[in-house]
Amino acid sequence: MRFFKNWQFSLAFVLFLTGIMLMLALHAIHGEADSPTQQKNKRLITMIQQQEEELEQLKKNINEKRESLNKYQKNLSEGKLETEKLQYELDKLLVLSGLYPVQGEGITVHLDDNTKGKELALQKNPEQTRIEDFLIHDKHLLYIVYELRAAGAEAISINNQRIINSTDIRCVGTTIQVNAERLAPPFIIKAIGDPDNLTRVLETERSQYNILKMAGFPVSIEKHSNLVIESYKGSYQFTQAQPKEE
Repeated sequence: MRFFKNWQFSLAFVLFLTGIMLMLALHAIHGEADSPTQQKNKRLITMIQQQEEELEQLKKNINEKRESLNKYQKNLSEGKLETEKLQYELDKLLVLSGLYPVQGEGITVHLDDNTKGKELALQKNPEQTRIEDFLIHDKHLLYIVYELRAAGAEAISINNQRIINSTDIRCVGTTIQVNAERLAPPFIIKAIGDPDNLTRVLETERSQYNILKMAGFPVSIEKHSNLVIESYKGSYQFTQAQPKEE
């Protein structure tokens, strides 16, 4: 009986050890089987984390680019407005300097030599007749130009020669030189401005136009609702005047 009990105890102990070893073996096998999966999961988690970090960086870059684009568009808009303003000022200066053709309301003044008066004077008293008294001279054109400017003319031309600040009007033989161009009568003076005001000034008693008219010269004034005056075609020459150094 005692031997039988020892044998049962030994068998139970062996079975216990066998169970423990089996559990350890199964646990080892299970650990080895799950190891690749765990490693794969770890790699996936790492990749996801990297993708999230890259996504955050991309969002940051996009926001920076968007801010730069908005700033650029703002500067571009401001620069466009500044460019348009500068272009407007430039166009205005070109108009004032006579380098642009212009159009608007105005008048034309027609002047010609007093041929009929000269012929009558030669018939009546040829010895005392002065031919130059019946011709349009440079001073006549100059006075009329001054009077038109005083009346508010914004642009003036003589026989399509634009009058600017440096325009020289002077007699050269039997012709009149305007902007280095020799002109002969008849003369057509164009002026853009208020037609009524320009006409009123020229028709005053002591104006040059009225003096010529009273002397029998064939002169006339015509009003226009739309008059075109061409740009200045000459050159600017400065020998003494130089830009002031800053």
